[in-house]
Amino acid sequence: MVRNQRLLLIPLAALLIFIAVYFIYNGQHHSQPGKKPAQEKKTNPAQPKWYIEFSVKNQKSTAYTEAVNAPVSSAGREYFIGSGAVHPRHPINSGGEARSPIIPFGTTLYLQEPIEVHGQQYSELVVNDTGDVYYGLWPSHPYWVDVYFGNTNYYNQQTASKAGVKLIDYKWYEPWPDK
Repeated sequence: MVRNQRLLLIPLAALLIFIAVYFIYNGQHHSQPGKKPAQEKKTNPAQPKWYIEFSVKNQKSTAYTEAVNAPVSSAGREYFIGSGAVHPRHPINSGGEARSPIIPFGTTLYLQEPIEVHGQQYSELVVNDTGDVYYGLWPSHPYWVDVYFGNTNYYNQQTASKAGVKLIDYKWYEPWPDK
């Protein structure tokens, strides 16, 4: 009789192992939360994005260079040719902040006449920095632009110096404020 009981234990043990493996396997694969059902797409057509065009005339334009190991620009980005600096929204000595430019960082300025930088013509500049934080150079030209001419070295400084001070006309676009 003992022998018959032992023979019954083998299939019973195999069945228990099978059940344990089944629950462990299913527990691992089904314990992850289910995926969310996809949101139904709204049938409303996309609302158009509106922009405001600003334009200025007879604003001063100068040129600058920056040291090779200088920190990033006021916008928090690397300097690049084809970019420029503008006044802060308010002078620093009147409570302004250098990282709050009069024209938002990343805005493209569309020049009426191209500017030459190292033999290359640029009809657009990207606002990437602020300069003249006290409005000391050109207080009567609030939309002055300082064009970046590269890293500070002899050649770039000479080219920037020869660029001089010019009067430029340009425009830019800003998104219409949402409600």
